[in-house]
Amino acid sequence: MSSIRNTAPIRWLNLAVLGLPILVTLTLVPWYGFTHGFDATQWLWFLALISYCEMSITAGYHRLWSHAAYKAHPLLRFVFALGGAFALQNDCITWASDHRRHHLHADDNEHDPYSAGRGFWYSHLGWMLRDYPVTRSDLGNAKDLLKDPILLWQRRHYLALLLAMNIGVPVLIGLVHGDVMGCLLLLGFLRLVLSQQFTYLINSAAHFWGKRTYDPNQTARDNWFIALFTYGEGYHNYHHTFAWDYRNGVRWYHYDPTKWLIKVMQWCRLASDLRQCSSYRIEMTRVAVQFRHALQQCEQLQEASRWRERLEDEYDQLVLSLEQWAEAQQLWYQAKSQALSDELQQDIALMKQRYEELKTELQHKRESWKSLLNNFASVQLKTI
Repeated sequence: MSSIRNTAPIRWLNLAVLGLPILVTLTLVPWYGFTHGFDATQWLWFLALISYCEMSITAGYHRLWSHAAYKAHPLLRFVFALGGAFALQNDCITWASDHRRHHLHADDNEHDPYSAGRGFWYSHLGWMLRDYPVTRSDLGNAKDLLKDPILLWQRRHYLALLLAMNIGVPVLIGLVHGDVMGCLLLLGFLRLVLSQQFTYLINSAAHFWGKRTYDPNQTARDNWFIALFTYGEGYHNYHHTFAWDYRNGVRWYHYDPTKWLIKVMQWCRLASDLRQCSSYRIEMTRVAVQFRHALQQCEQLQEASRWRERLEDEYDQLVLSLEQWAEAQQLWYQAKSQALSDELQQDIALMKQRYEELKTELQHKRESWKSLLNNFASVQLKTI
């Protein structure tokens, strides 16, 4: 593997485009900060612009165009296309094509363009710096995007757009504010470098540290800390399992500003057809992973057969309760949408009552399952 890395030709243009902003950020930005300083207005602009860049990648390039997790109004798509050029992560069609190959061949070093199997730095940055065969663009999986007039316009004028956004916008703000150099360094270079590095963490760190709650057979992991820097993209194991969901942080308390933005855009009628995985399927997937893991671990215990029976019994009861609850919920929702007469209203009331009963029963099964897993973990610790 190392010989392949060392012999692949260097992409000098990529090295310059990625390396020069890093060099300026590490030298001129701190120098200017110490000698001249950046005021509160400039820092507010910095936060606004880095958020715009990141959201254009997460909500636009990623969830909208790469995975079709929702539909967006042309105005919103245009705003994201400009933001994508501002983030300087290639045109959207190329970006989405690479990302779709990453999902299709995740962790396959021969087909995944930024496979984590090749190491942290390769997946973070190295894959862009050398001409590896696996990283060469092939837009055959992005034919739908090649029909999008906004993306075709962005691709055709990408160089002009990235110059206008990355130089023109900071300079314009600097002229209005009265500090062109300060704004160019802070809003141009520092904003660009940090927004890029934050995005790259999804390909690298989110494949090395965290929990594999929904699919333990891949490197993608859920990491709430990475989500803080990536606008919600840190829940990466969930995303690789349910890539078409407009959410990455599926729990209400998960920090995922991208899903909140998409939801707000729906309220503003700029987004529609938001796709999301059912809570039933999510829980079934998560519990199945817990069950399989526990079965593997119980083989190491002295009373393996007894633990296996308990685990199988509790798991079967939980799955049955989940299925009954999901079926009752679906029947109730369907009946509500079709209710016209008083007689149907009475049926709906009975369905709701049944649903609430099954919901309570399910909660008891969840608590019982959690208690069993905790007891099982305690026994494992004692045997170590």
